[in-house]
Amino acid sequence: MTDHWDKAVLAIVDGDLELLERLLADKPELVHARSPAPHAPALLHYSAANGVEDELQRTPPNAPSIAEALLKAGAPPDPLSKAYGGGRNATPMCLLVSSWHPFERGVQSELVGVLARGGAAIDGLDNDGAPLATALTFGSTRAAEALVQCGARVDNILFAAGLGQVDAVRRWLEPSGGLSAAAIGSYAPVFLGITIEGPEAIRQQALHFAVAHGQTEVAAMLLAAGADAGAESLGHHARLPLLQCLFTHKDWMVDLLLEHGANPHAVDGKLKCSAADYAARTDRPEISERLRHAGGA
Repeated sequence: MTDHWDKAVLAIVDGDLELLERLLADKPELVHARSPAPHAPALLHYSAANGVEDELQRTPPNAPSIAEALLKAGAPPDPLSKAYGGGRNATPMCLLVSSWHPFERGVQSELVGVLARGGAAIDGLDNDGAPLATALTFGSTRAAEALVQCGARVDNILFAAGLGQVDAVRRWLEPSGGLSAAAIGSYAPVFLGITIEGPEAIRQQALHFAVAHGQTEVAAMLLAAGADAGAESLGHHARLPLLQCLFTHKDWMVDLLLEHGANPHAVDGKLKCSAADYAARTDRPEISERLRHAGGA
């Protein structure tokens, strides 16, 4: 089995569909096997190219066809691995939407569709929106949109903000709606250290998602409703809004944030530098110059 396992894994990451199908026909039980590595991924985890051995984190152009072959052969769509400490979010779907390799290859959204059609829990194993929360947290805009197209539930202001759903955000911001616990719906923080309680925290995290995904109109609404352009977001990817928009290459958000009082010289707790420094460091001369002279410096 070990020899078949090793060959199957290499076939997945190298895109050798013909070999993979032969191996699965010869050893059908492979789809239920696990790697002997400590993180114990199943074969489908290798299609996500995340949470598996570093040297095996690569995505071939035909990765969607590879994943389809695994599912057709009977691979469970939501196996859990022990990657990143394990837990209920260590599924191929959650690992996929936070993975750089399929994003860079341009097949992340298509893979989302393959897993969804194969039976993956589109709203997460605990029905808490974990895949969508993960995609939005990691800046995977197209993967988030693909999840929604596959039926993922958008029942809270945080998801709506990241997806640019202006009318939905407006409804939650209306006085009659109120930013109570209902505004975050079924959302459960994916990463430890996030506590979203009360209107201020809800607005701030919604702004974080809007900025990260370049949703200018939504960000303007949230800032007008009291979100702070100079306050860090919460949790694993906590950043100042200006740093967030530069980090995620949403440079068109800079002027809006400056207009609402963002300080380009404030040092970000996550990246340990200011927005002005980061713009210079990442070779954005026009933005760097604008930020350098903003805020009275």
